[in-house]
Amino acid sequence: MYIEQAFELVKMTTGQTGRNPAVGCIIVKEGVIIGIGAHLKEGTAHAEVQAIRMAGDARDATLYCTLEPCNHRGKTPPCTEAIIAAGIKKVVFAERDTSLDNTGIRHMEAHGITVEHRPNEIISRYYEAFFISKETNRPFVTLKLATTLDGKLADDAGNSKWLTGEASRRDVHALRHRHDAVLVGRSTYEVDHPKLDARHVSDKIPAKVIVTQSGDVEIHNQDIDSAQRLIVIGPKPVEQAETIVTDDFRPARILELLFQAGISRLMIEGGSRVLSEFIEQDCFDEIVIYYAPKLLGGTLNNRFYHTLESRMIDLELTDVARFDDDIRLTYRKGQTDVHRTH
Repeated sequence: MYIEQAFELVKMTTGQTGRNPAVGCIIVKEGVIIGIGAHLKEGTAHAEVQAIRMAGDARDATLYCTLEPCNHRGKTPPCTEAIIAAGIKKVVFAERDTSLDNTGIRHMEAHGITVEHRPNEIISRYYEAFFISKETNRPFVTLKLATTLDGKLADDAGNSKWLTGEASRRDVHALRHRHDAVLVGRSTYEVDHPKLDARHVSDKIPAKVIVTQSGDVEIHNQDIDSAQRLIVIGPKPVEQAETIVTDDFRPARILELLFQAGISRLMIEGGSRVLSEFIEQDCFDEIVIYYAPKLLGGTLNNRFYHTLESRMIDLELTDVARFDDDIRLTYRKGQTDVHRTH
């Protein structure tokens, strides 16, 4: 029960911890919750430390955590030391951090703390994104698209707004909330004027990333004075934005540069050329498709995936949801060994 409650904290803070994982922690003593903590921002106190601070006297208490406590010193001290100093008698965690050695567990056990690994399938699936990002030194990539039943992102005139209904659009905001940044190509940015925020579900604003191979982009007035972080990837500096200057626009290089900029979860919303390039170069981890109950017809333009040569890509269906008459399908690429925990 307490592990699941700690995971609720994770879901609320996902997308705001940079390259660090979102972690939730609950401390229980004599059947009463005395401390709650979540990692809120990269470089700040981890969830375990936050919970210990709230608890005050945590001696002989049990600490429940979604991820194995860290035992290394980076921007913050090891969580294991705080746990030992607080007199915690038992630690229960859901997911092994296989990017670390297991010295933390041994260290706590050497100080008389009982440590229990209690696997949870839902939490394990959640942390796949963190492990993939940490192993590959690139963001976990979600491709998001809204399409008609015949696979069109827009009509032949390029009109694409409101293919799906209001319920689907609210869900897209929830999806953005779980990412550090949302990326679009220059054409999509200039034509659609997308806000790319999560205003319907949260005040948290993911960074907006624009890719322009020419270097030319007209920054909209709504973005010049916005609190939203605006990143332009292009061959020359753009005065009104944080610019990552590069002449290499391969998807893998773009991901490498964004990871260096602190982005660990990236959502790509288009247009079709950008989506196709990331799919063709195998630079994605998840695809979320919102199907509208509509048929557009017309030419073969504005399909979400088009390449010069046919290539079969196998995906795993991980979730199906309905929003009024729209259907959301979520797919992952094949399983990877970097996150295997049990």
